[in-house]
Amino acid sequence: MRPEKRYYLLPGQGNGGRKRRRKQLGAAVLVASFFSLVLGLLLWWSNSAH
Repeated sequence: MRPEKRYYLLPGQGNGGRKRRRKQLGAAVLVASFFSLVLGLLLWWSNSAH
């Protein structure tokens, strides 16, 4: 089936929605990586300070 002939039930399920979800996923991965790094450094620092 050709992409322009598809019927989508909900808004945001087209090509624009896919691009937006991919961008949000990338941002979520970056934020999660940053916070896990900070948490890991805090745990390491608290254990090595003794």
